[in-house]
Amino acid sequence: MSLQNLFNRPFLKEPLALLRIWLGIAFLIHGLPGIFDSDYMAGFAGFMETIDMPMPIAMAYLCKGGELICGILLLLGLFTRFAAAGIMIDMLIAAFFAMQGDIFGDFQAEISFTYFVIALVLFLNKATPFSLDRSLWKEKIQMG
Repeated sequence: MSLQNLFNRPFLKEPLALLRIWLGIAFLIHGLPGIFDSDYMAGFAGFMETIDMPMPIAMAYLCKGGELICGILLLLGLFTRFAAAGIMIDMLIAAFFAMQGDIFGDFQAEISFTYFVIALVLFLNKATPFSLDRSLWKEKIQMG
């Protein structure tokens, strides 16, 4: 297979769909350990406590549960704007509260802010190809 044939795949011609699916996979992977691994969750709640997050255990479960749910929704392309908004809130809190807003000096803050920007792009755009949003509500979404 030539490189030209590889890049002529329909999926690769839809960069927003690629970003949505990538972000969905990333947050599915980030959310899974938090919900199903009690040791991981105890450590994450401990981190939340060290940064003076109110109700650290509840916030840790809310954060990881939200990442898991939003990751699944983004992967499926279902309620994409709702899921992107959840990721945006989560990543703004991570970048500016947990990492003190040092988005160019702290690698973790930079990654969090980059995830925020990707979620913002998805939030501001219409349904992407290869999504349930587009399949289920095609009459209600203006296709471009």
